[in-house]
Amino acid sequence: MVGPAPVPEQTTAAYERNVIALTLSLADWTDPVVLTLTSEASAVLTAFEERVEPQLRVKGGRLGHVGKWAGKLIGAAARIAGLLHLARHLSDGYAKPVDVDTMKAEIEIADYFADHALTVFDLMGADAAQARARSLLDVLAANGWETVTRRDLFAKLSRSEFPTIAELEPAVALLEEHGYVRSHIPPRTGKRGRPPAPRYLIHPQVREGQA
Repeated sequence: MVGPAPVPEQTTAAYERNVIALTLSLADWTDPVVLTLTSEASAVLTAFEERVEPQLRVKGGRLGHVGKWAGKLIGAAARIAGLLHLARHLSDGYAKPVDVDTMKAEIEIADYFADHALTVFDLMGADAAQARARSLLDVLAANGWETVTRRDLFAKLSRSEFPTIAELEPAVALLEEHGYVRSHIPPRTGKRGRPPAPRYLIHPQVREGQA
């Protein structure tokens, strides 16, 4: 927005009062303040961690291709919950545990951050095709094929990462671009019947585990 309206004086004054109140409440502390969680808030944070953890898998995880960022999400969530808690209890937040409502509010923020991060990282090029190509390369190396049909290859892949054959194509194209595989359609052996299924020729170094 060009030339936005200034922050209302009432809002500015309230912000200043709250920051001063929070600062004064901690002014006499010489040791770090340790915030605790209620048992309910702790359970909510644990449930959030259990929900996020499978998403960090390199193979098939929603956040696997941004693992360095996503691996810090739980810690960031706990710290932001602490900030929300102190903002709600300006004078004595250090003496009270973080409650379940504060933790739920923070997890809503963390989910927003995760969605936002996926969009940003995808725009930066850290997309799922690269992660799937790495998974595909691992499967090719593990099976030691010289050549394999698309269907047989698809059968060896995780359905969570490759739910349909169509999901396979971008990963294969990326491997082809780098010379790991090459598409090949065998010639017909007769005039009748279905045409031969497309196959992928595997680079020898992939089979030997040198890729």
